[in-house]
Amino acid sequence: MEEYSDRTPTDIARFPMVPIRDVVIFPFTKVAFKIGRPGSVRALEMALASDRTIFLSTQHDATVDEPTPDQIYRIGTIARILQSQRQENGQIKVVVEGRERATTIRVDNNAGAFTATVRRAPIASEEGVRTDALVQKIAQLIEQHLRLAPDVQPDALQTAMRNADPSHMADALSSQLRISVEDKQGLLELFSAQARLARLIEILEIELEKRQLDRTIQTRVKRQMEKAQ
Repeated sequence: MEEYSDRTPTDIARFPMVPIRDVVIFPFTKVAFKIGRPGSVRALEMALASDRTIFLSTQHDATVDEPTPDQIYRIGTIARILQSQRQENGQIKVVVEGRERATTIRVDNNAGAFTATVRRAPIASEEGVRTDALVQKIAQLIEQHLRLAPDVQPDALQTAMRNADPSHMADALSSQLRISVEDKQGLLELFSAQARLARLIEILEIELEKRQLDRTIQTRVKRQMEKAQ
C-alpha cells in the first residue's frame, strides 16, 4: 500500500483527499462530520492505514454527489483524523483537527479515491501594534454581537477569543461564527493573519448592522401592534 505522510522537509506533500460539503475546516479547530460517499470512504481508509493525515477541501456546490477536481476549492486544510466510527447506515462519523492550510497542485483519482499533491501555506509571524489593534476591535465587536444575538453560543466565541496566537484566534472565530460557507472559504484563503482579522471585522460589522436593523423593525412592529389594540 502506498504511504502518505506529512513528515516531509519541503512544503510539498501528498495526501488522501476528501471533498466536504457545507463546512470549511480551519487549522487548529476540531470538527465532526459524516463521510458516506464511496470515494470519500476509500480516501479515509487510505489515511487511516497510513499516519491518519488527510486533506480536506470544500466543494463549490454541495448538491453535487460526485464532484470533479475543478468543482472543489483548491485551498483546503491538512488535517489529522482523531476519531472514526462506522454508523449503522454505512456512513462513517469522523472527528478531525485541522493542522495547516494548503493549496492543491494536482489531484489524482487513485482506486476510486482522490489523492492530492499540495503546497503548504507559508506561515509568518505578524505580531505588533496593528495586530493588537485588530484583535481589540474584534473583541469589541464580539461583545456587541453577543448582546444582539441571543441565539449565538457565547462559550464557543469567548473560548476562541482567549487564543493567545492571533492567527489561531482568527481561525477559531472563523470556524465558530454563523456565516456563509463562501465567507468561511474566503477567510481560509487568506494566508495573512492580519488580513483574516481585518476581514472578520468587516463580516462582524455587517452582521451587527443586520441585527440592529432586525431589532429596529421588531420594535416598530411591536409599537404599531400596541397602538392598534
